Amino acid sequence: MKFAKELEQDLVPEWRIKYLNYKAGKKYVKSVSRAISKVNGATPSIRRGELRPRKTPTSFQNRATPNDGLESRHGNSGSVRNASTVGPMATPTATRNEGQSLTRSPGNAGNYGSFVATPPQHSPLALATTTSHNRNAFALPGPAIDEPAIGSGRLTLQRSLSMDPVPDNKRSTTMPNPSMMTRTPSVRLRRLFSSGASDATAPEGGRGDMGMYALDTVRQREQEFFDFLDGELDKVETFYKQKEEQAGQRLTVLREQLHEMRNRRASELAEVKRRKRGEAGNGNGHHHLIPNGESAQGWIDPIKSKIFKPGPNSKALMKMPTTPLFSGGGPTEGGRDYVKKPHDHDVPYRTAKRKLKLALQEFYRGLELLKSYTLLNRTAFRKLNKKYDKAVNARPPYKYMNERVNKSWFVNSDVLDSHIIAVEDLYARYFEKGNHKIAAGKLRRLTRRPKDVSGSTFLNGIFIGIGAVFTLQGLVYGVELLFDPDPIVREQTTYLMQLYGGYFLMLYLFALFCGDCYLWNKNKINYPFIFEFDPRHHLDWRELAEFPSFCLLLLGVFIWLNFTRYGSPDMFLYYPVLLIFFTLVLILLPAPVLGHRSRKWFAYSHYRLFFAGLFPVEFRDFFLGDMYCSLTYATCNVELFFCLYARSWNDPSQCNSSHSRLLGFFNTVPAIWRAFQCIRRYADTKNMFPHLVNCGKYTMTILAAVMLSLYRIHDTHSNLALFVTFSTVNAIYCSIWDLLMDFSLLQPDARHNLLRDILALKRRWVYYFIMIVDPILRFAWIFYAIFTHDTQHSTAVSFLLGFAEVTRRGMWALLRVENEHCTNVAQYKASRDVPLPYHLDHEPLIERPSSEESTNERDGVPPPAMPVTSASAAPGETLAPVATAETTASESRTPDESGLRRRRQSEVRAGGESIRRIMAEAHRQDFEKKRRPAAGERSADAAGAGTVADIPSEEEDDDDDEEDDEDIMGERLEMRGAEQ
Repeated sequence: MKFAKELEQDLVPEWRIKYLNYKAGKKYVKSVSRAISKVNGATPSIRRGELRPRKTPTSFQNRATPNDGLESRHGNSGSVRNASTVGPMATPTATRNEGQSLTRSPGNAGNYGSFVATPPQHSPLALATTTSHNRNAFALPGPAIDEPAIGSGRLTLQRSLSMDPVPDNKRSTTMPNPSMMTRTPSVRLRRLFSSGASDATAPEGGRGDMGMYALDTVRQREQEFFDFLDGELDKVETFYKQKEEQAGQRLTVLREQLHEMRNRRASELAEVKRRKRGEAGNGNGHHHLIPNGESAQGWIDPIKSKIFKPGPNSKALMKMPTTPLFSGGGPTEGGRDYVKKPHDHDVPYRTAKRKLKLALQEFYRGLELLKSYTLLNRTAFRKLNKKYDKAVNARPPYKYMNERVNKSWFVNSDVLDSHIIAVEDLYARYFEKGNHKIAAGKLRRLTRRPKDVSGSTFLNGIFIGIGAVFTLQGLVYGVELLFDPDPIVREQTTYLMQLYGGYFLMLYLFALFCGDCYLWNKNKINYPFIFEFDPRHHLDWRELAEFPSFCLLLLGVFIWLNFTRYGSPDMFLYYPVLLIFFTLVLILLPAPVLGHRSRKWFAYSHYRLFFAGLFPVEFRDFFLGDMYCSLTYATCNVELFFCLYARSWNDPSQCNSSHSRLLGFFNTVPAIWRAFQCIRRYADTKNMFPHLVNCGKYTMTILAAVMLSLYRIHDTHSNLALFVTFSTVNAIYCSIWDLLMDFSLLQPDARHNLLRDILALKRRWVYYFIMIVDPILRFAWIFYAIFTHDTQHSTAVSFLLGFAEVTRRGMWALLRVENEHCTNVAQYKASRDVPLPYHLDHEPLIERPSSEESTNERDGVPPPAMPVTSASAAPGETLAPVATAETTASESRTPDESGLRRRRQSEVRAGGESIRRIMAEAHRQDFEKKRRPAAGERSADAAGAGTVADIPSEEEDDDDDEEDDEDIMGERLEMRGAEQ
């Protein structure tokens, strides 16, 4: 595998811009190679190595004459290849002049400096070389000026920045014109024997100027190449130091958290032992160890101690020495009250253990990613240096690598390795009873390579193929039953198809999600990180597709059994019950088979969604809620299913939308879940925008669904008008939200027209296609208003509109996750910010895209001008820094005038840009985990404007959106030039 593909496969997607731009480096090397080929007078075919000169040892270069160098450069011709001194190590035995070289070198008599084959012996050139009378006819004239020695076959190599110069102690004896000082002997002889009129009539001075210009071009290309390497090395070095510093701070915080957990656990176990010995109460004089509120719940602790007995890990913690001091100082262990906080803010040991274990695992994974970052960049520098040395025949090789790269900090630093060892040691001592081998094995499994999933692909094909055949055949039989002479059979078949239709739409949406996973994986979008999948157990998209494929097989088999009327007539109505029962067993099966961890994650996500508002909102919570907002056809089937079987299929028409208000309620349930999530986000962050504004969007969705239900039941013009009004407002509201908030598109000042600066999908047309199709499908409700004569509004139309909505949701999910990934790229966020259990003096480090440029911008200092390279520019071509009208005008003004003008223009520009920036980046606040600070830690702000409190809390540190926005906008200028 080529290194470019290996680099593309193994790099961290969120850090892509901070890697060495290997493709751009190869372009620089090619530009240097082309410049050298022009100096040597070679054609494109020669540049590919057909007549490429062999490398000459340095020792031979130092003592060879120009003529010897001329002959050694052609030591790979036909006759010399058969001689005893073959190869670049062959040395001449005698010194000959240029005439002897022309006449006595076998194989060079006819094709010296030419591409064509050796002419026959009867040619004039051959006769001239075999006749002693005409030998002197080819003698070159005397030199006009001295010519420097040629030792390696390429004069430009002496000017290479990575080569040792060749001693210039030899002089040539002849030279036809001054321009020959810049040409190799092969070029001079080819000019002499060429019959081209252009060379014969060209001015002597013009050739010399062209030669010097070619040499200047080589110097310029080499200088641009090394400037590029210096810039990339500085970029890698700065980013690595920043990440290494953040890792050190995070490790310190984790140590303090682990020490706190150990001390509290030791205090709890000591209290349990004291109670068992009858030393509880105030009689022993240790009442200060009992936390506030414990007396009210004292009867619970003995029960918990008997049910949850201390495990081996707790016993191992008891044997460890406790920390004498807390962070920030304090009393010693003997007189320390380890539970200072009220009982409401206390954290159970098992909860703290689970959170700290996850935090340590995620931190270890981040260290492994940073280590792979250093190894890949070091390899990339070595590969580029090797390509350059090969292009210029540099001696000694790897000079830049040895002098610059190998002496850099990211290569020589051992801090990262010590952090990795420290994390393994902490994990072993606190969670594995001191077994370092088991701890290291568990931690290293987090970064394992993907396994072979060809078996899953085969199973998917089998399941889909068989399921599709059964489904189509069953539908054919079902359509025949729709025209059955018995009206009861026709009615029952209609409702059975509605139940199967809702089940199919759920499988269809699941299949679209698997297809999105394929596209995310193909475009290097880190969706497992976004959904917070367990890196040790998350399924590949082909493994994930086994679930909908197998369910499609079940659906096809049951549809075929149902509509072929297989079995007794009583079973005709109960096949959907069996289908749903087997599906629930498949999801809730507790056995460790069939991807049990993924099924557990799926079931737990639905549990959190069902109790929306009681849990902090994560990405998977609101994403799953939005999925169900497009599955209203399936959620309405829940009411239809229970109503039909509760009435034993007597008068099924009473369960449809024209009679059941409960069906209209189930149509609004997904929007209610999302509204509760938005309210919970507002309660956690106190930000009216975007959470309350988003809640208003789902409120309009609920009102539109209520008006549709009333219109179906009462069928009046007033209800129809209300339904059309609310549906129109809701469609416009949701379309604007999708394009501006969820997709962050339609940015007028973006690098890509009407898109945004950072894009992850390789095909641009996908964005424009979804931008057009998404609003159109949002207005599909119009068909409900068109089919007003049927009280049922045509079940076929309802199914088709549900199918269109599910298709739109699949496209929405593709860009929503892609937009979230681009936000992580802008922040260089490749590891999760796992919330820590204890609120100590030092808050956990939050990974931010902070840099020197963003710091200077906040302090009022403009960032330094850096050359920006463009993908469209030629290799070695440098683009000037972008100069705005503001900076141009300020240069011609006094400092006071320019400062006032900058402030005024920044205020005016902030009014327009801040709105677009807030709308484009509002999606970042949908799922940010923030812990509610304790009372008194946050200043009250009814409008959610975010005033600064005296004591900064974790929420305020995490929600500093203005500084984050400045950092992102500053980094975008760099990304515009470096992104390809």
